[in-house]
Amino acid sequence: NPDTLAPEEEAKILLVADNDLHHACEKFAEVVVAQSARPDKCYSTGNGLKSAKVGEPTTVTVHAVDQQGKVTPKPVKALTAKLVRSRDATRAECQVRRVGKSKYELQYQPATRGEHQLHIRINGKNIKGSPYTVTVMPSPQSLGKPVRSIGNLQGPWGIATNGRGHIVVAERNGHCVLVFTPEGQKIRSFGSNGASHGQFKYPRGVVVDKDDNIIVTDRYNHRIQKFTSEGKFLMAVGTSGSGPQQFKHPSGASICNTSDKIYIADSHNHRIQILNMDFTFSSSFGTQGSGTGQFENP
Repeated sequence: NPDTLAPEEEAKILLVADNDLHHACEKFAEVVVAQSARPDKCYSTGNGLKSAKVGEPTTVTVHAVDQQGKVTPKPVKALTAKLVRSRDATRAECQVRRVGKSKYELQYQPATRGEHQLHIRINGKNIKGSPYTVTVMPSPQSLGKPVRSIGNLQGPWGIATNGRGHIVVAERNGHCVLVFTPEGQKIRSFGSNGASHGQFKYPRGVVVDKDDNIIVTDRYNHRIQKFTSEGKFLMAVGTSGSGPQQFKHPSGASICNTSDKIYIADSHNHRIQILNMDFTFSSSFGTQGSGTGQFENP
């Protein structure tokens, strides 16, 4: 008897279902014994487990299941969810509401594209299949429609975005690089007219790597420069010439994150030069001409 336990005395208490009471109640109505949901038994359904679109509400249904593998009407009070971008841990809010005796609806609205992880937990533990890999794509309704404009730029040329959604612009005639918020507010600028590290002469191409470093083609200095996301100079490569790691008026730039290669349009050398992420030479292709594999000032 727990009421008669002496101080510091230990006892094991076993709670046993009263089968007689259960059977007696069954004479008058159906008896349902509600058990708590088990995270490892609960599961989710819906297209939102695999794909979503930027800016569009997406739903997922969670089914509460007990230890015996049966759906349970007992309320789940500690059901939480979060959508996290794999690249930089950017989060999207998830709303949870009960839509049935054993069903719960999760709704999220991603703000960024790319691969995300959808974590669904009960009492801090992942449910079956969680976390789910969700690919977020641009919304078709947003393609081709102006969202906002950024003015007062001096010959903008290359443009890129980083993992936080910031807009990076190579301002050709201003000999600098500008960084804006997604709403178009200027965060910073770096660079000036010159040939020293961190300076530019008519920059053109700009690209952002998976670490948010900014890579710029410095056209009239015949080189490529790399900076941190805050604009701190990291490294440069290139002189005027036609050999490996040399350039003549480099123009556009692109990155392949799967192979960790940088592709540079080496304009007046009529070729594409491929660099490794540390700016060492990888390979090149192209010659001047109009045939297959040839270029005219790419």
